[in-house]
Amino acid sequence: MPNHDKSLYTRAGVSDVDDFYRTKFVSDEVLDARYFKALDRFDIRFARTMWIYDNVRAGSSVLDLGCGAGMLALLKRKGVTLTGVDLSPECSLAARRNGYDFTMTTKLSHLPFADETFDYVVSLDVIGHIGFEEKDAVFSEVSRVLRPDGVTMHGIECTDRAARRNYEEMTAEALQKFVEIDGHVGLEEEQEHGQRFLRFFKHVAWEPRYALCLSSDEFLKQADKYGLEFEEDFLDYLRGLSFNERRAFDMAMGYVFGKISDFNLTLPKSGLYVFLKAADVPLGPFYNEHRDREALYSSHESLKELTCLDRNSAVTFDDGWYEPNLLPPIARWMSREARIRFQANDLSEISLDLTTHIPDVRERPLLLEFILNDELLTTFQLWRNGWLRMKLFVPELLFARADGDFELEIRADRTWQP
Repeated sequence: MPNHDKSLYTRAGVSDVDDFYRTKFVSDEVLDARYFKALDRFDIRFARTMWIYDNVRAGSSVLDLGCGAGMLALLKRKGVTLTGVDLSPECSLAARRNGYDFTMTTKLSHLPFADETFDYVVSLDVIGHIGFEEKDAVFSEVSRVLRPDGVTMHGIECTDRAARRNYEEMTAEALQKFVEIDGHVGLEEEQEHGQRFLRFFKHVAWEPRYALCLSSDEFLKQADKYGLEFEEDFLDYLRGLSFNERRAFDMAMGYVFGKISDFNLTLPKSGLYVFLKAADVPLGPFYNEHRDREALYSSHESLKELTCLDRNSAVTFDDGWYEPNLLPPIARWMSREARIRFQANDLSEISLDLTTHIPDVRERPLLLEFILNDELLTTFQLWRNGWLRMKLFVPELLFARADGDFELEIRADRTWQP
């Protein structure tokens, strides 16, 4: 394993690691479990989440290391007690809002929990962000807070030194650009990750992933930002896909990804990613040890289609809206004025989740107006960032006059572009 005398963050020009991560992975594209539908389990973008989901026992206690904005909130469908820790206070708050039972801001090498607290300690895309000088301290903490019969599971970013330059071979400028993309300062080869975990756990198993299947966005990211080689005409094809076409591509990739797991097929080394399980007790099946997807087909499926408007092909968004985000909830950015046209046989209220990233909203609140079929429903000022859930009540007389056709108009007194 490489020996680093100086922190790679420092070499990459990152003097304040806490500040570097403060908002880097805070996004409104978080997996909101309320809107996750059974069919989403086939989407390649949720393959890592589904691996954790299928290997966690219902009703157990789970610690999510580096929880980000809450990508594992789906575990709440299995009745787990879900705790998240992250270096960023903004991420911790976002995960709490996204359904985690407890979240806190802390260093992963100093977990504020008693010994033998959790049945599972899990992470996705975190180990590659931990510096080499700190990894052993983090894994020691994982072992400490895990119960004697507990299991730790991780989706880990990897490298292939035969195909890529290692950190020592990068110039200061190249290293800075590399770290700026995702913050990866701890990439190791697949077997090196396994060897590290064997220092702390008696049983370790890992499987390379993503040798064959990537999302459309990830193919482009690996090519454009990391320099991986793919056929140019294939990349041009991906760049030209519409939102619905990207969705179809990602579903097909995810379906194949899932079947590889179901059939326990061993993939060649990818140099990109590895799934890893470790425990002090013999490990169960690597895939689907506790697969129970009944909760994915629960009453959550009965949510009205209009609750998530982008799931309804009959709904029309005018030019005041931008393309939707990729992860549930399928949220859209809007300009100063935007309209939504839809039909409904019965309409007494409209539920909305909304947020703004306008930086000065506390000093100067954002004025919003909501108009349905040319009739003002409400107006108010938004004075904080973060998601707000609200309901607009539709007057009976307005509904009666509409004859099933509606146009919801939203107006803001200003807009902002980062």
